[in-house]
Amino acid sequence: MPTYDRMKRYQGQWHVEQGIAFPDIIFLESEDPDTLEQELHDKCPDSRMIRLSSEQKGLFAQLFGEEKHMSLSKGHIRQGQTHVTQGPLQGKEDLIRKIDRHKRLARLEVPAGEGLLQMYGGLEILTKD
Repeated sequence: MPTYDRMKRYQGQWHVEQGIAFPDIIFLESEDPDTLEQELHDKCPDSRMIRLSSEQKGLFAQLFGEEKHMSLSKGHIRQGQTHVTQGPLQGKEDLIRKIDRHKRLARLEVPAGEGLLQMYGGLEILTKD
């Protein structure tokens, strides 16, 4: 289950906590995806399976790494443009749809199958001009 770092403020200080990146999704790997899809459909007819392309798997590997965990990214906003300077979101600013500077979170849309999945990632904006 992929997780991400996020900042939360309590007791007067900021603390790093982990959140679940896709709370409503289960990721499965299989050497025989057709059989897996059929078995899932037989046992859970209302379930939906999305197959990731190799390019999409590569993006997930870049974001989450071997540990399936995305660390906190840092950056700044200059002239309305977000620039991520540290962390897994560096160079992936085009995935960011909304930034909540107060909660230090970025809402992302990542390609998955034929569509997009929404997820959150920790993003601390250090400066804005």
